[in-house]
Amino acid sequence: AEPAPRAVSRRDRALLDLLPVGILIYRLDRLLYANHAFLTRMGYDSLHALEAAGGLDALYVEPGVSQASSSSGTGTPVTISANQNGQAEQVSAEARLHTITWDDDSALALIFSRTLDEDTAIAAALSDREPDPEPEAAAEPALAPPPPQAGHADAEELGAILDTAAEGIIMFDAEGNIHSCNRSAEALFGYDGDEFITRNLGDLFAPESQHGIFDYLTSVKSAGVASLLDHGRETLGRVRQGGLIPLSVTMGRTRADGPNFFAVFRDLSQTRKSEGEVREARRLAERAANAKTDMLARISHELRTPLNAIIGFAEVMISERFGTLGNERYVEYMKDIRASGERVIAIVNDLLDLSRIETGKLDLAFTSQNLNEMVESCVAVMQPQANRERIIIRTSLAHTLPPVVADARALRQITLNLIGNSIHLANAGGQVIVSTTLSDFGEVMLRVRDTGQSLNDNEVAAALEPFRAPTPSDQAGSGGVSLSLTKALVEANRAKFQIRTGGRTGTLIEVTFAHAAARA
Repeated sequence: AEPAPRAVSRRDRALLDLLPVGILIYRLDRLLYANHAFLTRMGYDSLHALEAAGGLDALYVEPGVSQASSSSGTGTPVTISANQNGQAEQVSAEARLHTITWDDDSALALIFSRTLDEDTAIAAALSDREPDPEPEAAAEPALAPPPPQAGHADAEELGAILDTAAEGIIMFDAEGNIHSCNRSAEALFGYDGDEFITRNLGDLFAPESQHGIFDYLTSVKSAGVASLLDHGRETLGRVRQGGLIPLSVTMGRTRADGPNFFAVFRDLSQTRKSEGEVREARRLAERAANAKTDMLARISHELRTPLNAIIGFAEVMISERFGTLGNERYVEYMKDIRASGERVIAIVNDLLDLSRIETGKLDLAFTSQNLNEMVESCVAVMQPQANRERIIIRTSLAHTLPPVVADARALRQITLNLIGNSIHLANAGGQVIVSTTLSDFGEVMLRVRDTGQSLNDNEVAAALEPFRAPTPSDQAGSGGVSLSLTKALVEANRAKFQIRTGGRTGTLIEVTFAHAAARA
């Protein structure tokens, strides 16, 4: 009967639509066929939508790649791209251009690249395919194909394609009785072709997954042909030897009123293994971070006792509580000892805070804060240090500044660290300008600028490294971990940290509280 090839072609097209490899067939400027994978990747709902967008004119090939066909079995490598749904952003994919025979005439096939062997096999199979019906004839009713015979492969016409596909594909009837399969399905489940045709669909799944699979089949029966939006199901498969494997399965139907169904299987074992490796790597990283935090906590505890004793005895000797030291230099030395001990304790505390931020263990209480009042309080604290180093601190605070949402202790430490860093960078007789403002986007900004020599890019990078050995000429060397800790505290408070440098304008550090975090 004449309609038979038409029905076979429709069944073949359903198989191609289930494959994950994108395929486009065209002759001159006329589009003949595109499967679902191609249309989805290029951003079109249907072949008609692609034609309405301009057909081949809506698709682009990388410059310098010839559109001419190649007689080579491997095809000509190209990059095909398109504007998705009329947007400026382009989507692209690597593909190969093949010459095939279609409807007794030469045509070109663009096939998305997976492996070279798959591309070659698909192109060879397409050249022997029956032609698709004309668009007008496609709407005419077609005679139903003869029912499949047991042990015969209904997909024999596309055997080259099916047997080289990485996914396992089987054909079965409405009751789940399997009629045929490809080689990947045999390798996946451990059955050969003759064994497969004696099996039911449910035999391929773990008992706990069978109910869900047949519910899926029922939904496919009611929906007719496979839906483009159907992304399949993840389930547990059962192999011939009895073992279980994680699978992704997608079902389809050749025709809305046809008796034949398809299932495409993808082995998720490697994906799950990779996910497990990622989880294990994350677990090891978290363990290492926790170990570092615990080590720093123990070091802090061991250091605090002798350091507190050194600082305490230094203070007693400075006050000369039990008698004079006899020489003024001893007093100055004891002041240096006390300052050095306090500096070591401050560095240990900074390291502990930085480690807690990295592991997410720093407790923050987000409340509404008046940034101007915080700045004035911190400037008063840092004023004596600035006076000793002959640095002038100026403030320029916005009068109509909304409150910011942040942790009070962290915000105070951020402000003190920034002012202290700028005092260090400003030369004697220089200035430190602390200002607050509201940006054009409604963001609250804290700015601290010094009038010293600007840091270069290497010095900025070094200043943000908490664990490093500073060079003698390193301007940021005495900053310890203060800037890296400040940056971490800023980001923990959902704000942005930025350092601006340039020429003789000094160094400007900006902390920007996002609009959402700057509401009262």
